[in-house]
Amino acid sequence: MSQPLFKYVKPERLERIIVDYFAPLGVEPAEVGRSLYRVLAEDVVSPKDLPECDVAHVDGFAVSECDDRTFRVVSGGVLGLCEAAYVETGRPVPEGAVAVVPAESTRLVGEGSITIPRSYERLHGIVRRGSDVARGMVVGKRGQVVTPPLARLLVELGVEEVEVYRRPKLLLIPVGTEFVTNAKRESSSLLVKAMCEAVGALVDTLGPVEDSAETLDEVVRENLELYDAIATIGGASLGRSDYTLATAMKLPDSAVLVRGVAIQPGRVTTLLRAGGKPFVLLPGLIQSTVAGTIFVLQPLIRRLQGAAPRTRYPLGLYRLASDYTYSGRFSSFTRIRFVRSVGDFEVEVIEAESPIQSAVAFSHGFAILEPGVVRLTKGVYLPVYRAPGLYPEDP
Repeated sequence: MSQPLFKYVKPERLERIIVDYFAPLGVEPAEVGRSLYRVLAEDVVSPKDLPECDVAHVDGFAVSECDDRTFRVVSGGVLGLCEAAYVETGRPVPEGAVAVVPAESTRLVGEGSITIPRSYERLHGIVRRGSDVARGMVVGKRGQVVTPPLARLLVELGVEEVEVYRRPKLLLIPVGTEFVTNAKRESSSLLVKAMCEAVGALVDTLGPVEDSAETLDEVVRENLELYDAIATIGGASLGRSDYTLATAMKLPDSAVLVRGVAIQPGRVTTLLRAGGKPFVLLPGLIQSTVAGTIFVLQPLIRRLQGAAPRTRYPLGLYRLASDYTYSGRFSSFTRIRFVRSVGDFEVEVIEAESPIQSAVAFSHGFAILEPGVVRLTKGVYLPVYRAPGLYPEDP
């Protein structure tokens, strides 16, 4: 079967293609404590007010209406005129209280009475019922990731279980006879697996597969039904030993959705649908592998979990430490350039060919250069991005 030539898709179209051709996976219940970083499959509505009644914001005395600043201290649950009762932070205030005065602002006078130094505004020191969360309020929206703060809030509200999208099972298949014969170590799958797990995938990695159409076909057919998505690493181009696309196109109901992306590095990244499932072909050169993962594989994993199909995020604006000029042949493509931090909010571009691993390993983020941008002047500010699993959270 002849392989289609590259027809590069602009990167801004990728998200639309992923949404149009792939739907979120099934839904399953999860205990709130086990739902961290999962994606909500339905809105979560608060079953109650938070707080459930008016409570004290500070340790002090709840005071009632009074024209004077002297109050009689009582222990009952209802305050009469010019009466006060001691309350602790977070505890309900007595009925009739109009403010809570911090304990350090009161003075004991006589027996069983206190004075306050000044008049306090009505409701000072009181957290009103439902002022944090009101009953019936949507506290978690479908498609939202359950973060630790959200999980804590759900626990406070008494929510024990939420509906979340199923995490996709992904199979990574490194391809290359050189890896099978141990002429070269296969290491890219370690990086791709980490990046995919960082966005929620359950990842298995096969041992390297040789550059053989028959072997690839056998391995893929054995595993297609067992996984929600398959991604190969290597063999994605048009060389004599590149069989991954031809293999994928022989699968049931196969269709090429993206045969190349207008990004550099990573331009040969390919996306198919086979048997109703996504099949991603990642390039084998390390910088291209990373770029294909950022622009196609990670967004796809997010989509299968019901979230927006984008994972890269801005780190901030950084000043360019030196002039930069691009002299390659893909100036009309969107270009990813890894950058290295050289000072406080200052970076330099690491210009290196796609096989150069240190460009990724020694980088602190990456810049996305728009088509046609071939020269950057020292001192300009450059948006720097990161992707989950590729860098630590802190700069």
